[in-house]
Amino acid sequence: MNKGEKNEILFKLYLCYLKKNNICDSPFGKIKKLGFDDIEYNQIDENINFSDLEDENLLIEVSENLGIEKSSPRNKADIYINNIAYSVKYMNAAPPSIINHTTRKGFLRIAKKLNLDISDLDKIINKYWKLRISNQITEDCGNNNALSPFKDHKETLRPYIEYFCFTGTGSAESKHPAESLVKFEKFNDINTWKVYSKSQTVDEIWNGLYFCMRDIGKGGVKDFENDPEKTLLEPWTKYSTNKYRGALSVRYKP
Repeated sequence: MNKGEKNEILFKLYLCYLKKNNICDSPFGKIKKLGFDDIEYNQIDENINFSDLEDENLLIEVSENLGIEKSSPRNKADIYINNIAYSVKYMNAAPPSIINHTTRKGFLRIAKKLNLDISDLDKIINKYWKLRISNQITEDCGNNNALSPFKDHKETLRPYIEYFCFTGTGSAESKHPAESLVKFEKFNDINTWKVYSKSQTVDEIWNGLYFCMRDIGKGGVKDFENDPEKTLLEPWTKYSTNKYRGALSVRYKP
């Protein structure tokens, strides 16, 4: 497992430890219910030594005994705490992905569902390409860049980002949507834990967002020129550095 997956499991184990020992000073207060959906995690040994869990095999054994599984990418919720569904983001590994390789087709699906005008987003992507082709911005463009074509359009992007954070992807809604987001730097240091509601999240992460148009093949399009939905994809797609690029990716780098 990678560093992010490992620390997410350790975070869940530590929540089990807080619940078992009635420790109430985390952002979640007294933890009465803990698990995934309607499945409650088993009780943890109150004398567990978390240092021993550096051994990955032991970590897997302990987590499986408690009923803790690695989060599925199909789910936006990673854990349910006191019947609230949370998305969990570990901040000391690779920058967490907010939107992963999604073509205009996926955004069109969301725009229709949320009654949004996709042309507003088309204009922003078109500006990105003009700046990119003229080498005024690099492929990954952060909102900390004065030339970012995204930074002044928070309200246009807000419903899309909220959707990807909490509800689903470009292809489908999540079977387990999230209600809030929790990010942490150390699984066993509650002072590094921060919880955000859906309405708070975009404002909290906005300045740390990086936008990039990736290889359209990573968005599931294998043959752009002959794709039956080429007209849907074309407004975002350019041939750049030997590839068709038109799949938007967004990562958070605080």
